[in-house]
Amino acid sequence: MKNLLALILFFSFGAFAEKEIPGNLIRLSSPSGKLSYECEINTRLKKARLTVTLDLDSRWMETSLAEGVVVKGYATETFDPQTSTTVYFVQGSTAPYSQQLALYIRDGGNWAQFKRTYGGEAFVCSQK
Repeated sequence: MKNLLALILFFSFGAFAEKEIPGNLIRLSSPSGKLSYECEINTRLKKARLTVTLDLDSRWMETSLAEGVVVKGYATETFDPQTSTTVYFVQGSTAPYSQQLALYIRDGGNWAQFKRTYGGEAFVCSQK
């Protein structure tokens, strides 16, 4: 019972510890069958620019992050029929934390949100 309580407290604290940093997501022109977006985020110390490209046929996602880190991989695809949102998820690893990248799209990519979670911080880029 003690272990279960400790586990619940650990995950509850982790949910509150994550800090979200908002950014503005802009759709870039890209060839047919691909979606490309760019996001600029203002942190306390600097401006960061992220780019994400998704090939809709193969689900290959490539993300360039501000620190010079590039995460590439085949994304898992999940569709939520209630919101008509498709989520593409890729996870990569750079010590000591793993990158969790999710691209949410609706309406053929005309609405999108990109979320990067890394070491307790989440960058959330949404279209305005």
